[in-house]
Amino acid sequence: MQAKEQCQHKVCVVTGSTGGIGEGIARRLAAEGFSMVVSGRRRAKGEEIARQITNQGSTACFLPADMADPEACLRLIEAAVDRYGRLDVLVNNAGIFPIAEIRDTTAEIWDRVFAINVRGPFLCAQAAIPHLKEQGGGCIVNIGSTTPFRAGGDRVAYAASKGALLFITKTLARALLGDKIRVNWVAVGWVATEGEIELRSQHASSGIGQEFLDKVSAEAPLGRLETVEDIAAGVAYLVSDEASHVTGCELNISGGLWI
Repeated sequence: MQAKEQCQHKVCVVTGSTGGIGEGIARRLAAEGFSMVVSGRRRAKGEEIARQITNQGSTACFLPADMADPEACLRLIEAAVDRYGRLDVLVNNAGIFPIAEIRDTTAEIWDRVFAINVRGPFLCAQAAIPHLKEQGGGCIVNIGSTTPFRAGGDRVAYAASKGALLFITKTLARALLGDKIRVNWVAVGWVATEGEIELRSQHASSGIGQEFLDKVSAEAPLGRLETVEDIAAGVAYLVSDEASHVTGCELNISGGLWI
């Protein structure tokens, strides 16, 4: 059976999918046959992505959600189930990654990073689990990072949040074995998304956005940075039937940035 046939009638929510890695994941899984829920804070962009996916022959809708709002996490999952009648896959991709030295990391920065990068994914998973159980199992994929293992002092809050997400992944994977809900984590290396270019452009010490990333890319272990498509392909594998015995996994898509 082809992958697209296996995924027909299955429903997937991807948080933070109005651009960057999340958008790439949504487009790839739609092409695999999933009915997609595109979600994020940018309504116009999200609606356009959902429209493009639909025009290409797949099924998609946009549902707004701010992961910093606990009620929004619950509403997103319930609205997805109301729309399609089921839920099979949750991809927790939404996240923020402010650059701030240790001395400049305020309580407000710390709390917002953890609200979006840790609490949001947990609450979405918590809301999704009963619906995944109804289908006899399902998948949760948390988009992680290599920063918990190699970050410098300018990403302390972000690195800590991704480390917390990794251990939430492991805990959920073990706890949900009996429900046939697989939970996995993707360690993303360095992807030159629009957000990354914008972030680097805001910090003079890094150079100017694309110029800086071009230099980093040339010096990368495998000669280039990862692409959105690299990450999307990994997620597509983790939610496929081919990965039916893969759970609690740390899938390292960093091009050798972290080994």
